Amino acid sequence: MIIICYNTIMNPRTIILLGRSGSGKGTQAKLLQEKLEPCLYVYTGDLFRELSEVETVAGKKVKEVLSIGGLPDEWLAAFLWQKSLVYNLKNNENIIIDGSPRRLDEAEEMDIVLKWLGRVDIKVMLIDITEDEAVTRLLKRARNDDTEDSIRSRLQWFNTEAALALEYFEKSGRLIKINGLGAVEEVFDRIKQALDI
Repeated sequence: MIIICYNTIMNPRTIILLGRSGSGKGTQAKLLQEKLEPCLYVYTGDLFRELSEVETVAGKKVKEVLSIGGLPDEWLAAFLWQKSLVYNLKNNENIIIDGSPRRLDEAEEMDIVLKWLGRVDIKVMLIDITEDEAVTRLLKRARNDDTEDSIRSRLQWFNTEAALALEYFEKSGRLIKINGLGAVEEVFDRIKQALDI
């Protein structure tokens, strides 16, 4: 999914939202969109789902992976968000990237792409919730690809692969940890305070 507004703004922001499945980062991303218009919103999850509906070899492969709650290959995730940024960033919009990068190599590559696009002041926000809270939220959501096994697999993956990307951003002083527990408005207030908006 890509949402874009075309007005030019001064000092555009580039914000990456990361977190465990069920952390509420998608909800917070939408609130940020409204607060930071004009903006380009890039969500790799929606881009994967859109691709899975296309009758191509790639579309069928992605559909198979998503049907078992898996994650498509890293290179494909990078390709999709890169294509979104390259084809859709037309002015000095704010950029909100939801859920990517999720691996160390992808984080390093995103830095290269964003720098090439002239974005060097990048804020990376981790919407932090406990694993137990994530399982509870995802089971209530009951999406087709959310079984308890697939949820626990994604959470375990987050603790290993995604943790390396988070460590990369933390070492560069760009990682901002946000307590994701509480009401949506409370979490959003924490984000606004951290971003000074």
